[in-house]
Amino acid sequence: MIEQRALGTSGIPVSIVGLGTWSMGGAWWGPSDDAESIRTIRRALDLGVTLFDTAEVYAAGHSEEVLGAGLEGRRHEAVISSKVGAHHFDTASVRMAFEDSCRRLRTDYIDVYFLHWPNIDVPIEETMTAMVRLKEEGKIRAIGVSNFTAAEMAEAAQFSAIDVLQPPYSLLWRFGEKEDFPWCQDHGVGLMTYSSLAQGLLTGMLRREMQLPDGDRRPGTAMFQPAHYGVCLDVVEQVRPIAAKYGKTVAQTALAWLAAQPGVSSTLVGARTVAEIEEDVGAAGWKLEPEDLAEIDRLGRSVTDDYPPYPDMFLNWLGWDLQRRRYEAQGRVPA
Repeated sequence: MIEQRALGTSGIPVSIVGLGTWSMGGAWWGPSDDAESIRTIRRALDLGVTLFDTAEVYAAGHSEEVLGAGLEGRRHEAVISSKVGAHHFDTASVRMAFEDSCRRLRTDYIDVYFLHWPNIDVPIEETMTAMVRLKEEGKIRAIGVSNFTAAEMAEAAQFSAIDVLQPPYSLLWRFGEKEDFPWCQDHGVGLMTYSSLAQGLLTGMLRREMQLPDGDRRPGTAMFQPAHYGVCLDVVEQVRPIAAKYGKTVAQTALAWLAAQPGVSSTLVGARTVAEIEEDVGAAGWKLEPEDLAEIDRLGRSVTDDYPPYPDMFLNWLGWDLQRRRYEAQGRVPA
């Protein structure tokens, strides 16, 4: 059985390796195979994975449909987390989005329900009040936020306790360590990390000269920019000898490092095949020695300390009007 940790102060136990299903939708990350995705979900259950994450906007709901099919007959074994999109933050839309997600997931409740990205056009009191009502009705068990800053969490927490933050966090992306994660620790908020393998960079499978499949949009994100991509891969190569010392892969070692960071309840991985999830769960059941944790930390900082002050890894201010205006209001749009 994979180690279980409490999700913040929610009382919900989750496996320290969770399965994220964005890539299973067949959009943004390149093509996927539904049958293999379902096999991967069921294999994850067999291996002791209890946490499965998705969102209404992942491939326009298809990721939720795939997860619902994969958990058919085994819903009771899983903790499902899903997310309401920022375009559905008014009172009526929160409930509509929740009901639509439940239909696609083939369930009548969602364990952890997230606000996916902040929306400066809808008062957070309205959105949080709608979330509280769902919780009071027993339709959700925990309230989460994703991609919120410490200041945004503090504002939302005026209207309800927040159980969990879902941030991007990995050896190669660490902006949350400065303010957001300390706020979470001070307020009993668990971390459910996404992009735990740095959008695949920490799998050890990517090379400088390789062609990603059609439809894979990672080249448009921060870590895949020419100024960062090569140095990120250099770090991967320096982690390999440490991983070999334990008989582990780079991915398993990177996840073990992440699971050892303060406040982390679970690390989400975007496995799409049985082989990938079998490798990823190998991050559980062992620990890095303190000197190796420190060395891996140093290697990661050799890259992350040189990043510009990116508001997010997706470069959203270049094309998503809602997020551009949010960042401008906060003075966070890079020059």
